[in-house]
Amino acid sequence: MGLTHETLRPANYCEIGCRLGYSLALSRVPAIGIDPDYEIKVALTAPTRLFNTTSDSFFARDDVAQILGAPIDLAFIDGLHLVEFALRDFMNLEKHASPDSVIVIDDLLPQHMDYASRQRNTTIWTGDVYRLVPILRHYRPDLDIRVYDVDMKGFGLVTRLDPSSDVLAGNYGAIEADILAGNWSFPTVAAIRDHMQPRATDLLANDLGSIAARRAAKASMQSGRRAAPALPHRRPRLSVIICAYEMAREAPRTILSATAPYQKGLKEDEYEVIVVDNGSSTPLTYDNLPPNAQIVRVPDPRQSPVFALNWAAREIAKGEILLFAIDGARIFSERLIDETVKAHDRMEDAFVFSLSWHIGPKVQMQSVPEGYGAEIEDGLIRAVRWPDESDGLFGISVLAGSSSNGFFGDITESNSFSISRTLFDRHGGFDERFTSPGGGLANLEIFRRYVTRPDARNVCLLSEGTFHQVHDSVATSGKNRWEAFASEYEAIFGGPYLRPSYHCFYQGKPRAGMVPFILQSLQG
Repeated sequence: MGLTHETLRPANYCEIGCRLGYSLALSRVPAIGIDPDYEIKVALTAPTRLFNTTSDSFFARDDVAQILGAPIDLAFIDGLHLVEFALRDFMNLEKHASPDSVIVIDDLLPQHMDYASRQRNTTIWTGDVYRLVPILRHYRPDLDIRVYDVDMKGFGLVTRLDPSSDVLAGNYGAIEADILAGNWSFPTVAAIRDHMQPRATDLLANDLGSIAARRAAKASMQSGRRAAPALPHRRPRLSVIICAYEMAREAPRTILSATAPYQKGLKEDEYEVIVVDNGSSTPLTYDNLPPNAQIVRVPDPRQSPVFALNWAAREIAKGEILLFAIDGARIFSERLIDETVKAHDRMEDAFVFSLSWHIGPKVQMQSVPEGYGAEIEDGLIRAVRWPDESDGLFGISVLAGSSSNGFFGDITESNSFSISRTLFDRHGGFDERFTSPGGGLANLEIFRRYVTRPDARNVCLLSEGTFHQVHDSVATSGKNRWEAFASEYEAIFGGPYLRPSYHCFYQGKPRAGMVPFILQSLQG
């Protein structure tokens, strides 16, 4: 939705099903949010009117035209996930739109048929909204309906509207009877996709650009003036997505390390930092947050961080490259973001990752039972004059267990790996079947999935990494939970977790502080 707003630059915006306000907050123009149970969690920067009612009741008002004030220019349907409600929402929005307006529809490509049930039985739920597409294509072949293969749920654009059309209204009784009889449905995900013929996600930007150009050209003809070329709107190259939970001590250092002036190389408008608070008892805050950074509260906190990370990637992030940090207690090295972007520039569809270190004399699974803790660690960090001396962290850290094979062996996970949005949509994000606290082996699974692809282009950063601060983490606090994590993995995949074996390229020149670890890696 962020790309849609940025490209189309609508005159106004209407959202059905605004709930927590995350997509509503993307609007920069006068907006209307309709939801009988809205609970806005984010700041709405545009002039916004909220209506605590159902969409049917809103559009039944005698004064709806006066409330709208002008034809709806951009609308988003994300309300009750039943096809008849989505159909009525479309009918009402089109009636109050213009021929050049755009209607966006969510939940059109369920990834599993369980998601598409008419009653919610799963965490992820699309309902049977997908049935709206065959209905519209049958009754309204004049509409331009395009469905995009966005991960998990799909994304639809409807253009070439006709506000004067009464075809749907005239046939609504028959359509509703067909819906209740089970018509316009498909038995499998494959059958749904065969009908939808979803377009690749990387075509969305070009398609939106074409729609914007068509709208501008028509507006210029109506005004009798030649349209001025649209000014370029800069999107961040990369989105850093960090998940944090109960990290009031550790997360501020992580945020500092992920933003300027600590991060060197890229300009601030070339990347964004999204810190997802996964339900901390005291909401995470940070004084003087830079303009390219934000802290958001996940709408549905869970003990596993995987949903929060996927949600932020799909709903919040604007970058064409996504960098994930599953553990918000990890300090970034000072050029991690810049070197990541350079690696992606040099190799298309790369999977870029860095090694991980633990601050302290040993890996923290060993040092914590021996008395290592936050007070000792704070003293170590002060002693090396971090953040003024960024390389000092290498001198007080050891390679994490997952990175113990070093730069030239196979590691098992990374807390700073990145992929293009195209790869994210094609191969998926974190597997949301991992429900253990901390995600269990979710980070190992996604790392293995990407580095072992037949066409994988893996790039290891030689000059950068992350540093784990001690905290009450389920993985590094000294509590041995590997057996439970391994059991969860085996239950999901039907077999044990296996360390990956892969080939990789290298990016960057090792900094002085890394030389001992390079030598350690060479010695095997």
